[in-house]
Amino acid sequence: MTAFSPVLNSPTTTYSVQPGCGFLDDRYYYSTLRRKGVLVARKQVHPAVDFNAITGGDTDLGDGVHAADGGTVVGTMWDPYIGGIIEIEHPDGDISGYWHCRDIHVVKGQYVNGGDLIGQVGKGAKLDMAAHLHFYVKRSGVSLPINYWPSTHISDKAECEAFIRAHYHEPLAWLKARGAKTTLADLQAQKGEPTKVLVVHGDEIVDVTGKLVPMPERGMTLDARTATVRLYVNQTAPSRIPALPPSR
Repeated sequence: MTAFSPVLNSPTTTYSVQPGCGFLDDRYYYSTLRRKGVLVARKQVHPAVDFNAITGGDTDLGDGVHAADGGTVVGTMWDPYIGGIIEIEHPDGDISGYWHCRDIHVVKGQYVNGGDLIGQVGKGAKLDMAAHLHFYVKRSGVSLPINYWPSTHISDKAECEAFIRAHYHEPLAWLKARGAKTTLADLQAQKGEPTKVLVVHGDEIVDVTGKLVPMPERGMTLDARTATVRLYVNQTAPSRIPALPPSR
């Protein structure tokens, strides 16, 4: 199996961990957030890394979220604050998690390969955060709710950090240990170069070869980035119907 970063660098987009949003990042804990118009101390420990395009803001809204490695989807959820959530259990028992997805393209029980499109980058359910992907990895054998936030349950900083170290992997180290590929070119090398695709848009014919094309007016997303062209049904709530067709 081949592992991939959950967000992929391309000729037009480069991703990095958002400043102050690394794993157990003190800057995150001591930052402020706005509640009811008032700035308050966050005082929350971050069990993940937040990936964001270096261009910032919402420039990565709708970009692809990819399975970090092969495995089985063990949970999907639409949380009223977090937005779309996906979890994948890998053969070694580790579980990778993907938060704030705008759309969910997989269903519970579905097998995915590393690099498969599983969702799209979103802004949370309330659309009140900058678009980004919150990515974490639970250790094998850990059983926690899909929307579990450690600081909600453990207020002491040191105690919460110890809990996270015991229950979560450092995500970047986990990806590095698996030799995760990081670019769209890597994905194309594995899944084949893009097939030429033309889409009728109004009175125009548009060449979308090599692109991920959201079509919100049709409730769909077209992935023409590799040899196999796939059409996904955009959905925020979990569905019984897989949006990702099985590989042939």
